[in-house]
Amino acid sequence: MEEARAARELVPSDRSAGKAAVAEEFRWPPPPYLEFVDEDSGHGPEDCLLVFKDGTKATGALASFLPEYASLSLVPSGARAAISVAFSSLISLQLLRPRRVTRQGISMPIAQEQLFMPAKHQSFSIDLADGTTLQGETMGLVNALCGLFLYLPADQGSVMRWFLPAQAIQAKSIGVPIGQMLIEQNYASSEAVKTGLKMQHALHVQKLGEFLIENRIVSREQLLAALQRQRASPAMKLGEALSALGILSEQDMQAALKSHSRSRDLPLGKILTNMGIVDPESIKAVMANKMGIPFVDMRKLSIAPEVLGRIPEGVANRYRVVPVCVSEGALVIASENPLGMDDMDELRFFTGMRVLPVMASDEDIGYALRTYYGGAKGGASAWQSTSGRIRGRKSDKFAATTTDTRDVGVNELASRLSAESDDVDLNAEDPFAESDNTLVQLVNKIILDAVEQRASDIHIESNPGASNTRVRFRKDGTLVNYLEIPPRFRRAVISRVKIMGQLDITEHRKPQDGKIDFKRFGPAPVELRIATIPIRDGLEDVVMRVLVASEPVPVGEMGFDNAALDTIKRLISRPQGLILVCGPTGSGKTTTLHSLLAVINTDARKIWTAEDPIEIAQPGLRQVQINPKIGWTFAAAMRSFLRADPDVVMIGEMRDGDTAKIAIEASLTGHLVLSTLHTNSAPESIVRLLDLGMDPFNFADALLGVLGQRLVKRLCLSCKVSYAPAASELDELAKEYCEGTSIDATRLSDTWVQQFAGADRKISLSRARGCDRCDATGYSGRLALYELLVADSELKRLVQSRAPVSDIRNAALTAGMRILKQDGIGKVLQGLTDMHQVRAACG
Repeated sequence: MEEARAARELVPSDRSAGKAAVAEEFRWPPPPYLEFVDEDSGHGPEDCLLVFKDGTKATGALASFLPEYASLSLVPSGARAAISVAFSSLISLQLLRPRRVTRQGISMPIAQEQLFMPAKHQSFSIDLADGTTLQGETMGLVNALCGLFLYLPADQGSVMRWFLPAQAIQAKSIGVPIGQMLIEQNYASSEAVKTGLKMQHALHVQKLGEFLIENRIVSREQLLAALQRQRASPAMKLGEALSALGILSEQDMQAALKSHSRSRDLPLGKILTNMGIVDPESIKAVMANKMGIPFVDMRKLSIAPEVLGRIPEGVANRYRVVPVCVSEGALVIASENPLGMDDMDELRFFTGMRVLPVMASDEDIGYALRTYYGGAKGGASAWQSTSGRIRGRKSDKFAATTTDTRDVGVNELASRLSAESDDVDLNAEDPFAESDNTLVQLVNKIILDAVEQRASDIHIESNPGASNTRVRFRKDGTLVNYLEIPPRFRRAVISRVKIMGQLDITEHRKPQDGKIDFKRFGPAPVELRIATIPIRDGLEDVVMRVLVASEPVPVGEMGFDNAALDTIKRLISRPQGLILVCGPTGSGKTTTLHSLLAVINTDARKIWTAEDPIEIAQPGLRQVQINPKIGWTFAAAMRSFLRADPDVVMIGEMRDGDTAKIAIEASLTGHLVLSTLHTNSAPESIVRLLDLGMDPFNFADALLGVLGQRLVKRLCLSCKVSYAPAASELDELAKEYCEGTSIDATRLSDTWVQQFAGADRKISLSRARGCDRCDATGYSGRLALYELLVADSELKRLVQSRAPVSDIRNAALTAGMRILKQDGIGKVLQGLTDMHQVRAACG
């Protein structure tokens, strides 16, 4: 330990550089049963020391710590810009400012003989990925999915905060080995401990057949018959052979396998108590000292009904926890594994209280669940399915809940919540206890209904006082009311969404962004982007963008007229150049890009895409998710792609001049580049890029074409009504069609009759009516309006001379471009939409 410390020389960082960085707040977790008492510097960068797997070290200011992205941002000493560091490259992170800690003022109403308090310090030994071993003492620890937080004692009651990423830990031992502690504290002799260790080793290497005979699950003759059957079929496992011979049923075999697995991993303390060498109380006292967490004897406790009511039966069985008591506003919860920070965060959500963990044996937890909740009702098997969460990603604890949700209407779930809140003070802001299962189902149901109704966004809008929380869906570009939730649950609904998106449920003052992978919670393969926004009265709103995995739309079904479709196919088949798709947010640009890529997505081409987020999965493409928080921007991705032998590159959005310059350079050096811009029209896109500082000559040489687009509501096919328009209405359409162009409106009528009239040479239009299928709106779905600007020689000359938008527009119209409104009027004449929608989209 001393050698490791000596190797880590501390170099002061440049604090001005650190302050220049944008610090994203991460609240460093305090050790269990301790709290930081000095001023928190979590709102600004902190001096730190990083040790990397390659043996190098770096000092500087920690600008951000992002466990959800397994990365951090560091402003190196003497630098001003932050760099991104992946946890996978690290051995350790040490914050250089000591923090003073003190014991939390918690007094548990538990008798001394029922509670075994821990020692102040725990020893640890951790084998790291670089071959070194970190040893020392810590004042508690926090084990999270991202890694291990340690608190090494320093002077005057302070600690040094360390973080070891999960990927850097090869093996770890926390606390003195239990056998050694038993010997040192005179609970057992060294000979007895050696006997127990031998027994533990024998159980660990015991074969399944020996276990089955020893526990009288099968006879020796039955085992020999199964082994003979197994030899005849080498690929067959012993359990399969026993089942095939009818000796054991599949269910009995699975139960036997689980018992065998548990016996192989039987802890030394359990073996010694089974052998009668050590009494259970001694083991509990030793375990408390070893882990730094109080150990309780659940069989000697009497838990009050109001305490049990804090955690409903379903939650207790799912998490395998039992509430013990309430002390100083904190809920004391017993668990066999109380060091998992992620579990504690979720229990804080369910209870709405500060949670203090205590340790209990697995047998005691089972006893308490049976005694106080009337049996686990399958909780043991349910626990088995979720126990893997400690080692890896969280499994879907809510699978059963979600299955039920599909059979329950949202109004029924909302009614349950209303009934559960009838006798509650509506001004109270503490989250629920009894209704957690209903709320989880409700949030899942909201998401599932949004997917089913093809909503693009979910808005959860909190209102103060006794006003309900409103949920609205954006469908076909318009917000529609979906549900109202009782005010009793407004914070709980927001907290549930935050938990699903791994956001900070305690932060209500600042906006947060995150993502939900709904496959973890329900049957729909959906991702949701979350944005939380603080509003008045300390409340928050949530908006979720629904990202349903989908396939690209065939380009022939996109709504292009024949001439535009032929031109687009010709442009997309070029070996190099730049094609842009422009329009406002939510106008379908990504859908169009993927439809174009599908045309050229063949085995002969290597196509890279950088997207934020990946909304459409397309086999054959090499698709990359952008993550600006760790420095993985569009520009960075573009640079990487150019070193990866691409034929075609798609950049989700040209957000800055750097990305645009790289894209233009790539399109001039033998690559076809596609991207999008947030502009109102195709001609404006050209001027926008010139304003970003693009070289007009390089840009002109690279540009192949610009496709502008808008989305409008499509008339409902089930209820739209056809009618014969008056001559004046057609004249008005012709006037709007020709506005700003040199087309003669009087000559349009003959053209339209040839293109759109029926056998009677009369043009018919359609209007909205409304029916059950379209929720009485008259519209169902959306379609795109397009304008395609092709970069011919005249237009390239105008780009080189930095011509204004009007000149570029006139040149494009002369070359045959049909503007957005003209395309819209064409679709009105086809009966696909109406002029109200076209005018709303195009002005």
